[in-house]
Amino acid sequence: MRIRFGPFTLDLERRQLIHAGKDIHLEPKAFELLSALVLERPKALSKADLQERLWPGTFVAEANLSNLVAEIRAALGDPARAPRFVRTAHGFGYAFCGDAEPVSDPGDSDRVPASSDGIEARAATSSPPPRSSRVPWLVAGVLAVGLIAAAVITLRRDSGLASAAGPVQFTIPPPEQASFGGPSRGGSGTATQLAVSPDGRHIVFVARAGAAYQIWLRPVATLATTPIPGTDGGTFPFWSPDSRAIGFFADGKLKTVQIAGGTPILLADAPFGKGGTWSRDNVILFAPGPSQTGLLRVSSAGGNPTVATTLDTTAGEDVHRWPHFLPDGRHFFYTAVTGPCCPASTPSVIRIGSLGGPGIDQVLFQAESAVSYGSGHLFFAHEETLMARPFDPDTRQLLGEAFPLAERVTTEGSRYLGASVSENGTLVYGQTAADNPRQLTWFDRTGRELGTLSDAAPYSGLALSPDERHVAVTLGTGTPNNVDLWLIDVARNIRSRLTVHPGQERSPVWSPDSARIAFQSSRSRQPIALRQTMSDETGKDELLLEGQGNFTMTPTGWSSDGQFIAYTTRGSNVWILPLFGDRKPFPFADTQFIEASAVFSPDGRWIAYTSNESGQTEIYVQSFPGPGAKTQVSRDGGTHPVWRADGREVFYLAADGTMNAVPVGAGRSFNAGRPQPLFPSKAWRLTANQVYAVTRDGQRFLVNATPQQSSGAAPLTVVLNWTAAFRK
Repeated sequence: MRIRFGPFTLDLERRQLIHAGKDIHLEPKAFELLSALVLERPKALSKADLQERLWPGTFVAEANLSNLVAEIRAALGDPARAPRFVRTAHGFGYAFCGDAEPVSDPGDSDRVPASSDGIEARAATSSPPPRSSRVPWLVAGVLAVGLIAAAVITLRRDSGLASAAGPVQFTIPPPEQASFGGPSRGGSGTATQLAVSPDGRHIVFVARAGAAYQIWLRPVATLATTPIPGTDGGTFPFWSPDSRAIGFFADGKLKTVQIAGGTPILLADAPFGKGGTWSRDNVILFAPGPSQTGLLRVSSAGGNPTVATTLDTTAGEDVHRWPHFLPDGRHFFYTAVTGPCCPASTPSVIRIGSLGGPGIDQVLFQAESAVSYGSGHLFFAHEETLMARPFDPDTRQLLGEAFPLAERVTTEGSRYLGASVSENGTLVYGQTAADNPRQLTWFDRTGRELGTLSDAAPYSGLALSPDERHVAVTLGTGTPNNVDLWLIDVARNIRSRLTVHPGQERSPVWSPDSARIAFQSSRSRQPIALRQTMSDETGKDELLLEGQGNFTMTPTGWSSDGQFIAYTTRGSNVWILPLFGDRKPFPFADTQFIEASAVFSPDGRWIAYTSNESGQTEIYVQSFPGPGAKTQVSRDGGTHPVWRADGREVFYLAADGTMNAVPVGAGRSFNAGRPQPLFPSKAWRLTANQVYAVTRDGQRFLVNATPQQSSGAAPLTVVLNWTAAFRK
């Protein structure tokens, strides 16, 4: 039987929606829904009736139905606010509101006409498979991975969607000899990076085995976890709409790969990729790099990327990240970041954009994290709590108040949120391990603990004064948005507050005479600034450099003659501020790559810094003031460089956190030896700020150390049919 409405023909026997002789793709459930509405026109069908037809005997979230309606409207070009074919019966269900007429083929004698009671009409749509075709997965079979709710999981073959008769919650541990989390980078962190497939059947996540990061695949219904070939160094994975492939970032590129195997496809440059999303029309939106960039779009088949969003500079936007398509495949969320990273001192703005063209897009609300959509809700983080808020994807309007789902959800300063939800209500999220305060700990070169300094606390940066009498640390004071510098007297082991202004004062760097401290200042309603304060005066400081708009300056090094301060810009490049003459800053390492953490050699002739120009972050040394050739001194990844006081060694942290020492030869030219691993540092590395210091003789190391039992991230939590588990 075929039914024609407008320019479309619905072929019930062949299960096709045809327009201008071409087949318009609809997911099986969407086709069944459209068929039911057309056959019973103009009668409005209740949501309960439609849910029973589409998912007989199975409880599913109401949002699954609204997602199917959104898919149908997108295929028909039928706006929700002025529908021609499918209208919403508010508070009840849906109805077909267009004119339609049967079309008979020669010999078509088996037509099933629409009837007033709908019994024959239901027979015309495809019936659900018999119960014997459903594959039962007993909950008892997954107790080994932390199942905590008894239920029966059902995989429906016709739709490929995982559903459950009731809420099911279980955990997924990291692979053996591996840990969750991506590589630590400027403006990033090591939050659990994950994504659940649109059909809810698979989960991908980033994990590190040894020093290597890779994207791993875990089917929801089995215990097997395997790495996906070709994803070495991969970060921030996202799914294709058919759940068969993923997109990800590696080696400064945007790539895709089939989960069944195959060679990754390189699509575009993305030197500092921060999120992607893939529409059913095979359009990929992605965030390519650091500051002053909007989103780009590219076909999943390849081609030249084009601009998808434009920064609203009048609102102080600095970068757009973390896009997420809505079900219609044209509209999308994204995070407009304002303020310095990481995290920014002000909440991000969540906007809704459209593939119609770049412009200033609709503002939805402010949030502390990225926002994603699924099962009729928005998901975001508020003060480390995962929140959900009802949302209508058709009207793109908020429908109610937010409510909490889980505490200690993993996030990053770049606004990334370690949570994902499928179309059918499978929720996956990562959590930080129980909060264990960090301890400033002394080690010798063999890794033997020599003692601790001050009380344990959530320190996020430290700097040892050149005279080794004081340690400056960054520490939250009072509210989460208030961060100050504190001084620790090494001999007396007393900690006292140095800065007192509301806002965020971080990234301390000592002057060579140990009398002053330079730091980054982010105060309410003031531009980001570089300031300095005397180490013996509380509350008084001097402005060194003030940024334009969101231009950020993170000090990292002070030359031994006191004449220059090295700092990292918001665009993740290295600049130098002279402290004499007109004090006009100039670039030192300012390329398309990410350069940071610059420190001067004791004689002032060299600068060690990090760069990802090789595809991963390494330590380089280059002559100052330059130009001059640079030398890579780390191997297999390196961060947080520090010079020994006599210039004869460069220390750094390897990708796995091991403290390394690189011998440096004497003479006018720079000659570096092979890196020598010293000891596992236990350093907390979720920051680009310095996390350890070295005494002048190079024999003792003060490390902002995490407790040995802390793994950083707890197992992943999976909740099937989450709406039943988290009802308000």
